[in-house]
Amino acid sequence: MMHSTLHFSLGMAVATALTYRPLLDAWRRRAPVAALLRRWLVISYGLGLYAIVPNLLRRAGVAHDLCEAWFMNIFLFSSALNHLVQGGTIYGPFVMGLLVVSQYLTLLWALRRSRISLD
Repeated sequence: MMHSTLHFSLGMAVATALTYRPLLDAWRRRAPVAALLRRWLVISYGLGLYAIVPNLLRRAGVAHDLCEAWFMNIFLFSSALNHLVQGGTIYGPFVMGLLVVSQYLTLLWALRRSRISLD
């Protein structure tokens, strides 16, 4: 079984890939980015939670075979990834940490940009 944080960070990475384009375009045009940042964060953490549903079900007592069944692939290929990649206890927190730090730095950068435009 792959570690939950690796599944969560995969969900965050997929969400970032899906939502970065409009945010980047607005940033370049110097348009307001607050709504796009909110959308990015909500989708990022929402898709991260969606990706760990099989892990949460397993923790809730659902049988391991059911959580590894082929139909659990609807949760960002959860069971397929578990068969391809073993472990992930080191990589998961590292990747998730990088994503969270990048989100935090982006928020700080947006705050700085808005403050500069107010001056």
